[in-house]
Amino acid sequence: MDRRHFIKTSAAGAAGLAVGVPGAEAKTKTGKTPLEVKGYVKEPARRIPVVDSADVVVVGGGPAGFAAAVAAAREGCDVLLLEREYFLGGLFTGCGVTPIINMFHLLEDGSGRQAVFGIAEELCRKLDGAGMLCYEGIRPKVDPEAAKYFMEEFCAESGVRILYGVQAAGVTRTGDSVDSIILEGKSGRVAVRCRFVVDASGDGDVLEWTGEDFTVYKNDIGAMWRIGNADAAGKGNPTPVKGVRTRHTTGEKDQDGLDMYNLTRIQLKLRKMMWEEVAQLRLKPGNEDLYLVDTPTVVGVRITRVLDSVANVTTEGAATGKVYKDVIGVTGGESNLKFNGSKILTRDRKMWQIPYSAITPRHVPNLLVGGRCFGFEKELTYDAREIGTCLLTGQAAGVAASLAVARRQSCRDIDILDLQSKLRAQNVRWDL
Repeated sequence: MDRRHFIKTSAAGAAGLAVGVPGAEAKTKTGKTPLEVKGYVKEPARRIPVVDSADVVVVGGGPAGFAAAVAAAREGCDVLLLEREYFLGGLFTGCGVTPIINMFHLLEDGSGRQAVFGIAEELCRKLDGAGMLCYEGIRPKVDPEAAKYFMEEFCAESGVRILYGVQAAGVTRTGDSVDSIILEGKSGRVAVRCRFVVDASGDGDVLEWTGEDFTVYKNDIGAMWRIGNADAAGKGNPTPVKGVRTRHTTGEKDQDGLDMYNLTRIQLKLRKMMWEEVAQLRLKPGNEDLYLVDTPTVVGVRITRVLDSVANVTTEGAATGKVYKDVIGVTGGESNLKFNGSKILTRDRKMWQIPYSAITPRHVPNLLVGGRCFGFEKELTYDAREIGTCLLTGQAAGVAASLAVARRQSCRDIDILDLQSKLRAQNVRWDL
């Protein structure tokens, strides 16, 4: 691999980037769905009003999207961050998944070595300064409401524009490049122009719309929730807020996170279970004042679409501590890992590098991914989907997008040394 230029493609260079080309239209096709199809209706063709534009449009405001948006804005890009909810953080804040797993790597003596730095560390420092961070073992654990607040503050300080209450529903393209993102919201069906897109949707929605190759992984769908007046009872794991603890259920195994009927069923089942469990806990002496603080506003999908990237991270690469010339960061290993027919225990794991090639699609020249939909083998699902890893890949995608915009280049043509230099300047590290 050429360290300076990574991958050259004759079809995708500066000329291949769409910069708000007027009149671009979505390609007509039959919609895809994992559901049983009982017929079709034909949607009439219509003109969709363009209401905004940005250098970089980030789809999804979870940890990866937040980090991508802030990182790109700090490099001087005009950034628009799209989020269907009315808060940032995704599962991190909306499903109570507040431990930042894989930010630290577990050592044999039980201590932790920091793996993820950059924006993840900045956010932790802000929360710690406000008394809104504690530790669950080696994992930093945040208060979700505080995290929502500070994530918005980071966006405001860096100049990120946030648009809440919008569901990304498709794309229009000029050639292979994404020209605009189509949105559904209270203002109707509208579009926003983009020069570059970061898919941080968690489910790889943009990958689906652009025709990029991906694999759908299935995993548990569970939840975390908070209970109050719980310190004396000692139920659950501690949080930064006195008297409030978290509880967790793995939920149902091997579930399809793209089936809306299945997601609805699971959410209803989990909420009923949480309420009834708290009611049972209150019956025990000492728990009379226990109460349910909140249930997740976002169903706990762990994984769905995963990009078939330029080069997916392999289980072997993570297990052996492979070093990549196009490395963009390193993450910890907080789970047992199956490799070569045996199990590597967490205490024996290595930290593992993530290369730029793993967040880079094969075909669309102005698209990168951040978060749990980047390219990796299924055995790495636990590590790859965790909050620390999402913050890392999101930040890298944002910086890379800013470089591509500034140089008017394809994502596959940017200079890797330039990217690594800018990541270093944003305090990202990758030493094993």
